[in-house]
Amino acid sequence: MFIKFKFNLITILITFAIIGCITNVSENNNRNYDLYSKIMCPVCDGQTIGESQASISNDMKNIIDLQISEGKTDSEILLYFEERYGTEILASPPSEGVNIIVWIAPIILLTSAFIIFLSWLRHSTKRQVQ
Repeated sequence: MFIKFKFNLITILITFAIIGCITNVSENNNRNYDLYSKIMCPVCDGQTIGESQASISNDMKNIIDLQISEGKTDSEILLYFEERYGTEILASPPSEGVNIIVWIAPIILLTSAFIIFLSWLRHSTKRQVQ
């Protein structure tokens, strides 16, 4: 009887501990950091505002926090920055218009390099066999 009670008590405590760990995550905090990683710092080379310590990055983070508290969606916030700074402010450019080149070029280059490597490999092995 006592062993069964002890087992049930341990099971309940473990369940509460797991539930407490799962629900301790703040949704807005994750959303903030996600947006920080989607916007480039206008004065830093190759850094997002999440990585940068520049004052303008901190100001942009504050704007994002304010807009989230106002209830704006992620796309509205990204559009806000895109209207002010242009498409270059986005860490990953939209895959439309001229920006499609940014998405297609690596695939074409890697495929071409692979084909060239395979033809070179075939040519070099034929030469060694003869």
